[in-house]
Amino acid sequence: MSDFKDDSGRRIDDLIRHIIEQAEKADGKPVFIGMKIFIPSSGNSRDDPPIMPVSVRGDSTEPEIEIHRVRDRIMLVTELPGISPENIQVLFRDDRVFIWAKDAGRQYRASAEVPPAEKESTEISFRNGVLEVRYTPADCCPGMIERTE
Repeated sequence: MSDFKDDSGRRIDDLIRHIIEQAEKADGKPVFIGMKIFIPSSGNSRDDPPIMPVSVRGDSTEPEIEIHRVRDRIMLVTELPGISPENIQVLFRDDRVFIWAKDAGRQYRASAEVPPAEKESTEISFRNGVLEVRYTPADCCPGMIERTE
C-alpha cells in the first residue's frame, strides 16, 4: 500500500520534490536513465486519436512503431515531430527495422521486430511529423494486425 493518497497529481508533485531534494543534498543534478510515459486515450470519443507511448533514454526519444498488415503489404507508422524529412534514416536488417532521426534540437531512435522486407519494395512518406514505411514482406506474415484502407 502506498503512503500517498489516490491523487496522481499530488504523487507526481511529491516525487519531483523528492528528486530535487535528493539532488540538492548530493550537490549535483539528477540523471534520468530509462523512462516511459503512457497517456491513455480518454475513450470519450470515437474521434479521439490514439496516443502512442513514448520512451525516453538519455537525450533521445524512442517512439513506438505501429506495425500493420494492409492486404499484401506491411505498414510501419511512428511519430517524429519537429524533424525534417532529410534527417530521417530507415534501415532494415533481417527481421528488424531501425529508425533514426536527428536535428539540432531533438533526436529519435526506434527499432522493432518486423517481417523481413523484399528488396526494392519499400516506400517511405513523411507528413506532419508522422513517418509511414510501406513494404512487401519477403514471406507471409501470420499474426499481424489486418487493416483495410
